Parts: sequence; C-alpha cells; structure tokens
Amino acid sequence: MSWQAYVDTSLLGTGKIDQAAIVSRAGDSVWAASSGFNLSGSEIQGLAAGFQDPPSMFGTGIHLSGQKYITIRAEGRSIYGKLQKSGIICVATKLCILVAHYPETTLPGEAAKITEALADYLVGVGY
Repeated sequence: MSWQAYVDTSLLGTGKIDQAAIVSRAGDSVWAASSGFNLSGSEIQGLAAGFQDPPSMFGTGIHLSGQKYITIRAEGRSIYGKLQKSGIICVATKLCILVAHYPETTLPGEAAKITEALADYLVGVGY
C-alpha cells in the first residue's frame, strides 16, 4: 500500500479523521497528505524535534498547517493537541510520524485509537 493510500484509506476513510499526513521521522519531508493539509518544513521539523524531547511540547504547543494546538499529551511515541473542539493526534514510528486531525464531531479517544492502531501496524511491518 502506498503512503497516500494509508492517509486516504486508514485515516480519512474512517470518517473520524478529516485531515492527515505522514511525514518522515527525521522531519525533512512529507510522504503523503490529504488535500489542503499543508505542513511547512519548519512545522514538521518542530514536530520531529518534539519527539526527541516530548515534555518540551507542553511549552511550545504543536504548530501544524498554520494552527497552534495546545499540547495535552506528550509521552513516548504520542503527542496530542487540542484547538477549541478539534484536535491533532501525532504518533511516531521507527521511520515516520502519523499526523491526524479530527473535527469537533469526533471524540478524541476515537481519533487516538485509529491513529495509534495504524502506527502499531506500521511498527509491526518494520516502519
């Protein structure tokens, strides 16, 4: 399956995630993204750096697609953020970072379960 297919099918296809991307763990490139979910180089570099020091994300917040999210969880492989009633779930694997935005109609736990499950799968196949 292509990286774009993971975004389109495994994340957006659930109906719970409305924007998503897969970026390199090094923070140097976007591998796949949904239409209109534009991540700048500095945003993905900042996110990648956040996985090296997760607690630092509480002070800086999560900057993605021109928005600043308040960090509500930053530990291990997962960084979660909120912006009003919507939010962002970021999960790192060995080689990539999954970024999933959920709308106010999706419960945060639903979005986390979907994104974490895809991360588990990718880790299981060596990514």
